[in-house]
Order: sequence, then structure tokens, then C-alpha cells
Amino acid sequence: MVLKELPVVPSAEPGSLAESPNSAIQRIYRPVIADQTLVNPIVLLYCPDGALLLKGDEIVVSYKHCKGCGICAKESEGIEMVPEYTGPRGIF
Repeated sequence: MVLKELPVVPSAEPGSLAESPNSAIQRIYRPVIADQTLVNPIVLLYCPDGALLLKGDEIVVSYKHCKGCGICAKESEGIEMVPEYTGPRGIF
């Protein structure tokens, strides 16, 4: 059988490659929505990971998908980048 004749089938659940259980370890800073009224809805299109979601009238951050790049905070007011870990130094 030639490879071109093989059917294309999904090998994983949709979105499973984007979710990372280690994303909190990889992030140094995480976005926090400080003022919902200042957040520009166009920022949903700027997120490369799809971590910003629209739930009702509010924009929320899915930390399972967020890698902490900070594009959302640079492109919209009302979103701040805060340190992921604020505990004692030397643990990680």
C-alpha cells in the first residue's frame, strides 16, 4: 500500500497538544485581568495560544493554555503581567 492511499485520521483529541500540564513551570509571568472595562476585545485575536476566552461579557484567561508571552498585556490596557511564583527563592 502506498502512503498516499492511507486515510488521514486524528491521532489525539482536539486541543490536547495545546494543553500542557507543565505550562505553569514554563511561565515566568502570567496575565491577570486587572480591569475588565479597559480590556479591548480585539486582544482575543492576538493571543497565539488561544488562552483568552470570552465567557458571557467577560474575557477570562485559560492558564492551561497560556505560556506567558505577554502579548495580551502589551496590546490591551487592563491586563497586567504578574510573577508566576512569588515564594522563597531557591526552591525551583
